[in-house]
Amino acid sequence: MNMNIKDYQYFKKLSESKSFSDTANFFGVSQPTITYSLKRLEDTYGISLVKRKSYANSLSLTYAGEQLLAHINKILLENDLISDDMNRIKRKKIIMGWPPIISNYVIPKVFDQLRDADLLNSIMPEGASSRQLLSELKSGKIDLSLLGSTILPQEKQLDYQLIKEHHFKFIASSNRDVSNITSVKKLFDEDFISLDEKSVHSQVLERIIERYNVKPHTMFKTNDYRLMLSLVKQDKGFSFVTETAIQDVPGIQEIHIDDLDLPSFYILFVYRHNMISSTVLNQLMKIFKNI
Repeated sequence: MNMNIKDYQYFKKLSESKSFSDTANFFGVSQPTITYSLKRLEDTYGISLVKRKSYANSLSLTYAGEQLLAHINKILLENDLISDDMNRIKRKKIIMGWPPIISNYVIPKVFDQLRDADLLNSIMPEGASSRQLLSELKSGKIDLSLLGSTILPQEKQLDYQLIKEHHFKFIASSNRDVSNITSVKKLFDEDFISLDEKSVHSQVLERIIERYNVKPHTMFKTNDYRLMLSLVKQDKGFSFVTETAIQDVPGIQEIHIDDLDLPSFYILFVYRHNMISSTVLNQLMKIFKNI
């Protein structure tokens, strides 16, 4: 059975737009091109893939069409990853995700090993949030990544190594007297300086807010955790962050509340399991897996 990638691309777009003309316009082809493409697929598999609606130029997928689309999504993803992997091999460099808090914690621990193995120039760091880097890793835009997450990856196409399990902390300036902060309610009566919605911290904090039925007095949000720590050290407000960010940071104290249950924060080294290892890739994996 010959596989026509273009037919699969047309079908995927047709399933999204529900329109032959819109699909044709998207690819810059004639509408009969899309119609003939669909007919080829239906002839190939011997079953109807779409149901045409009563009003003009609209459709929905049959059960068979939905099943075919599930396979097409995987095929097209792999097709894209082929190009990405070939480009990686040609450029002879590894694009690696370095989320700010995680890389600031991990890279100093492996810097000497990377230098001694002459690997520092083999890495092209990509700085972004863990959520964005996970998406880029799955789509093939990056090759490897350090990630921070409250859950371990469930995606079948990914393999990972757990580097460290940390926890989230509420923090204040070391100069602040927090002896009166003895309950969750008193904690959330304080002014907060928070990391913004792109951060996993914001998601975890929202879950805490819902669980304990409290609301923080958030007076400032930022995507720069170093700025947040600087403001907290100057006693401008409390904050919420993984302990990864406050390792060996002076001027910060943790706030301990007995009845406050905070989740784990996993520091991970993640990569696509179908990547064929090169010498450089093997060296990088060995170093980051054995921190």
